[in-house]
Amino acid sequence: MTTYKKALIFDFETTGLSAYNDQIIEIGALSLNLVDGRFQIQDELSCLVKASKPLPPKITEITNITDEMLAKEGITEEEAYKQLKKMYDEDTLLIAYNIQFDLGFLKALFRKFENPSFVILNDILDIMAVYKDRHKYPHRLENAVETYGVEMKSTHRALDDVKATYAVLKALQQEKSNIYHYVNKIGYNAKYGVSGERLPHVKYIAQYGGRLEIENS
Repeated sequence: MTTYKKALIFDFETTGLSAYNDQIIEIGALSLNLVDGRFQIQDELSCLVKASKPLPPKITEITNITDEMLAKEGITEEEAYKQLKKMYDEDTLLIAYNIQFDLGFLKALFRKFENPSFVILNDILDIMAVYKDRHKYPHRLENAVETYGVEMKSTHRALDDVKATYAVLKALQQEKSNIYHYVNKIGYNAKYGVSGERLPHVKYIAQYGGRLEIENS
């Protein structure tokens, strides 16, 4: 991972699956800078975001985030945007686990507070796509954490999941140094297709294990 000077690993906890109808309730992010040929953590972000309506019980069950927590500890959506914006520019490599989900909410957030026509131009890296090429189903972040025995655990809290994603990325890179094959490529389940909008510079490929690597090796 040496051709990018900056990277941002990020994760959103949300009220649902739709970037258009649901809201971000927590942001976790790590900002990485290239120092002496290696990425080092420069900054981190962890914030709860106030919601406009009560949380669905299922979301509280999954995340352990409650309405009371958001009311007491949450910041406004605009303030959350401002904090995330400080860690982002168009030259930053965006990294997430199952990044297609998070990209939709990122775009919606920036369109609301920066520019209604905002378009993501960044190069992207989906860690789930790498993991799916190397391991059989299931492919959730917690499965990757268990497979590689990394210290950070996936808890469905945003910053914890970001740190777990970073640990899995380093384990994948140590195992096999072909991570750059996956930049700007997202694998999807052919049975369900691609959820959300497609980015014009990203290649979407039905992924059946090894497919992404083979096409780019």
